[in-house]
Amino acid sequence: MDGVVGPVKKYLLKRDPANTDNTVFQLHYRATFMILIVSMMLVSARQYIGDPINCIAEGVPGGTMDLYCWIHSTFSVPSRWGKLQDEYAEGGVGAVGPAGSQPHPGIAPIGEDETVVHHKYYQWVVFFLFVQALFFYVPRMIWKSAEGGLMKMLVNDLTNPAFMVNKDERSDRVAFIVKYFKTTSKTHGGYALNFFFCELLAFINVVGQIYFTDRFLGYTFTTYGWDVATLNTMDPESRADPMNMVFPKVAKCTFHKYGPSGTIQTHDGLCILALNIINEKIYVFLWFWFVGLALVSALALLYRILIILSPGMRVNVVMAHCLYNVDKKLVQECLDAPKHSFIDKIGDYWMIFLLSKNLSPIAMQELLEELQPILNPQPAYATYPNLESFNNKESAM
Repeated sequence: MDGVVGPVKKYLLKRDPANTDNTVFQLHYRATFMILIVSMMLVSARQYIGDPINCIAEGVPGGTMDLYCWIHSTFSVPSRWGKLQDEYAEGGVGAVGPAGSQPHPGIAPIGEDETVVHHKYYQWVVFFLFVQALFFYVPRMIWKSAEGGLMKMLVNDLTNPAFMVNKDERSDRVAFIVKYFKTTSKTHGGYALNFFFCELLAFINVVGQIYFTDRFLGYTFTTYGWDVATLNTMDPESRADPMNMVFPKVAKCTFHKYGPSGTIQTHDGLCILALNIINEKIYVFLWFWFVGLALVSALALLYRILIILSPGMRVNVVMAHCLYNVDKKLVQECLDAPKHSFIDKIGDYWMIFLLSKNLSPIAMQELLEELQPILNPQPAYATYPNLESFNNKESAM
């Protein structure tokens, strides 16, 4: 178990040289990515569950039957998942357990009009979880490529407390950031839009993963977690356990072989799917995680729209990340550059916001004081009611 938990803990606690995103975005590429990788490890770790499938059939060697049923799938009878029909009397054909002729949910002789559900997913669970993990990391890869290490280059060692308390070191780094703003004015709009696009892509991905997982599990995933959560509130005499329906622990398998005279012999077998003990729990957790992540991501996108449309909110967000230890008017003037377009102002906000997440309030105050004349230069006569009074003041000097 340490071999699984160790790398996961190391990755989750890993600290980037510079913070270039937000918590919701990290839930996608860090938390969800690792949840799926750990799930993949658990499904493939036989030391925790033993053999994933064990089948018994009279006249067929056990190893042969196991391999055949693993490759060609097993099946269940939907009408025997629970006492779903009134004609199943107590202790009769519909009863599950020793008292009836149905010892396991979904196991019964196949009648003429009986439908069956084949279970093939377990062959692909490991691969599917791995591909899902990659998809959750794709927005991070795109943003990391678009960001290009810019924030790391700007803040450098200022994230280290030892450098923040050194005024000379801090002043040199602040001057470097100011110089960067001077030479790259009106170029940060695309930088911000790249991240906003990656946020949207992350939301689309988690919604898409819910849909594709639903298809993968035979259109049973969209309500799977809710069905499991509400199982105890249902009548035990009529309910069908959704975990048995989606992930049966015992299923049927039919093996055909030629007899001595060339006739086809049919062998009806029972298979114990120990792997589904893990699968059913993993997918219950994933249902709640995906749905919760989709809701949180939707709220994050709504928040992003409000940030884009509301200059006042931008100021308050920067102030909050500076612990309200910087001059609010200074933040307003830096974010309201009169010569910048709307997109450029959004880019300025995103740059200052990321800097506020990486720098101390003291460094941010010094930086904003230096940036204010660059982003929002005020003419010398701006504090006077008119130009004539300004000229009179100059003459008096």
